[in-house]
Amino acid sequence: MPTVNFSGLATGLDTGSIISQLVELKRAPIYRLQSRRTGYENQKKALDTLKSKLVALQDAAKALDTANEFSSLKTTVANEDALTVTAGSGAAAGTYEIEVLQLARAQKTTSQGYDSKLNGVGGGVLSFTVNGETTDLDLGAGVSLEQLAERINNDVAGVGASIVFDGSATGGYHLVLSAAEAGTAGAFSVDASGMSGGITPILTTDVDHTARDASLRVDGIDVVASSNNPSDVISGLTLNLLAEGEGMTTVTVGTDTDGIAEKVQTLVDKYNDLFSYVTEQSGAEGTLRDNPSLRSVASRVESIFTTALSGGLGDVSLFSQVGITRGDARQIKFDKEDFASALENDFGSVRDFFIERDGNLGKTYLIDQAVEDMTDSIDGLFRISNDALNKKIDYADQSIERYERSIESYQLTLERRFTAMEQMVSQLQAQGNYLTSVMYSQ
Repeated sequence: MPTVNFSGLATGLDTGSIISQLVELKRAPIYRLQSRRTGYENQKKALDTLKSKLVALQDAAKALDTANEFSSLKTTVANEDALTVTAGSGAAAGTYEIEVLQLARAQKTTSQGYDSKLNGVGGGVLSFTVNGETTDLDLGAGVSLEQLAERINNDVAGVGASIVFDGSATGGYHLVLSAAEAGTAGAFSVDASGMSGGITPILTTDVDHTARDASLRVDGIDVVASSNNPSDVISGLTLNLLAEGEGMTTVTVGTDTDGIAEKVQTLVDKYNDLFSYVTEQSGAEGTLRDNPSLRSVASRVESIFTTALSGGLGDVSLFSQVGITRGDARQIKFDKEDFASALENDFGSVRDFFIERDGNLGKTYLIDQAVEDMTDSIDGLFRISNDALNKKIDYADQSIERYERSIESYQLTLERRFTAMEQMVSQLQAQGNYLTSVMYSQ
């Protein structure tokens, strides 16, 4: 606890200011430690940024690391009023002639008209059967039209209920039941034999609202589909049937060169983003300029992009063969036309240069594994570097704490000494005043 003192009462000196300045001089090592500690924290933040850019490069590589991901396909439909097509896994390049003969339709069942949606429709048990599964609704003593619709929506899977008002002054409210799925597989039946109140005749299925399946002709083969979005008619393709009666249309499935090139461009962009940061951090003002992790990351990634692929399945072994070349300031460039030309000339070799297949460790696999190694949570270089920085931060904290205790003791010592000096001077002044008064009194 600091001693109580009255600064300079006897000496006229600003002893409080003198003590503060002496203590401030003693704090110089603490300021140096705090500056180092801040530097360590900044290095950790910079390493996190470096890691995030490295992972972004890894994600871009993963978008190209399998045959399916690299071999993107695009579809072209001559008449998109009739249908559209999406290519997925398992699709193959080819041309198909498709005609939509009939669209699938969901069943709709409509009740007789009621004057109000609050009118009662009876009680008892109303049964619904959908795809072989029966659900019984116990309506008790009776419910209104509105309550019945609510019960159906809450308790019957595969059937939706709504109330439609046709504008008539009497009998204008109708209960409309709709199958959740189009096609005969979604058809339902209603059994009102367990109801009281004569509901049986009120539910009718209009001839134009019966459930029906879609039908189409593919390369001369007649096909029946349970929905308007069949994915099992042509392997790997999902058809979206839009209109019947449009006649035959041609569907072409081919390599999506633009789509693949876009993925490669993303890989190049992420590489350049990473090395822009590496260059920034390597400079005189870079936070990581003396951190070995920065050099390790740069060296390992750069090596993958500059060395030839060893043991590849095809004739492509260098990035320069697929339109990727070195630029300025550790950047790389991507020529889309050269890439498209390489794909056209030898698609298989270009694909195998990038992907992992049959023991072939393509470039994207090498990138992925390198990043996995460096970001490993147990013994990756980021973990090792962060652990080392944390130890330095802990040591700095401990040193600062020791200095703070030492300075506190030093300040107490100064305060006691200056207080003692003030007291001594005060006593000497009192003695001098006494002697002076004695001399003048004689």
